[in-house]
Amino acid sequence: MRRARLASLVFTAALLAGAEGAWAQAFTDPGEENPAPPAGQPRAEESPSAEPPGTKRLGTALEEIAKEDPLLARVNGEEIRWTDIVESARGLPEQYRSQIEVIFPALLERLIDVRLIAWAGRQAGLAEDAAVRRQVAEFEDRLISKIFIRREVADRITRAMVRARYDAYAAGVAARAEVRARHILLDSEEDAKAAIAALDAGADFAELAQERSLGPTADRGGDLDYFTRNNMTPAFAEAAFALEAGEYSRAPVKTAFGWHVIKVEDRRAEAPAGFFEMRNRLQAEMARELMDEFLRALRERAEIELYPEAERAQ
Repeated sequence: MRRARLASLVFTAALLAGAEGAWAQAFTDPGEENPAPPAGQPRAEESPSAEPPGTKRLGTALEEIAKEDPLLARVNGEEIRWTDIVESARGLPEQYRSQIEVIFPALLERLIDVRLIAWAGRQAGLAEDAAVRRQVAEFEDRLISKIFIRREVADRITRAMVRARYDAYAAGVAARAEVRARHILLDSEEDAKAAIAALDAGADFAELAQERSLGPTADRGGDLDYFTRNNMTPAFAEAAFALEAGEYSRAPVKTAFGWHVIKVEDRRAEAPAGFFEMRNRLQAEMARELMDEFLRALRERAEIELYPEAERAQ
């Protein structure tokens, strides 16, 4: 039954698209689409002219039927066209919307039922019912708002804008990279060079920090724990982040606190998500920002009166 219904749709699409061969395709078993040829003959895909003239794939036929927007049915004089079917499928999950040619018969039957029930409701006078009119007005407001937002806000967000936002996001992630380091703080460059010479000779960094460092971390071997670039003075951060784990600075580092010898114990960094993974989220963020700006401008120009009851509720 399902196969016959699909064949009916394909036949309709084929007539409109001028693809007579699609009718035969609908009744071809998938396993028989490319049967083995007689011995000595090439397979169909090896010949550019293997497909009969005028035959089109289902996707092409559906594209053509969408352009034509054919009349599919009338319900008490009210037309149902292909675009009505497509629109009725918008609320369905993607896996169903992507195979509309399969669920077309069910969509058409559902739409006929909806039109019949609506017709019966109008015959009963519900079109003039106060509750119905109020909900229709609310739906109209929501629909107008949705389309207006898409045209005035969402459509203004270009790919270049999203890419720039992503680059800023990736840079922010990179800025959160951390190193765990130790340091030996000394009064003079000479003392710092002497500490480096001791390290070159094989001294243990933590023990040397306990012996010589003048900083408050000396008792724990100069351990500064993990920190980001922004947590340290620029000169110290630049030197620390230039080192790989296990390396120590080969030249003293000068800051306002004195002369440092730095050793990096570990590095850790969060990898930024890919552009395509972040694209929808970034677009949504930008849309909210543009919408907030737009609403602020509307509120500045609008006359909004809050009555005592509303003010008390706030």
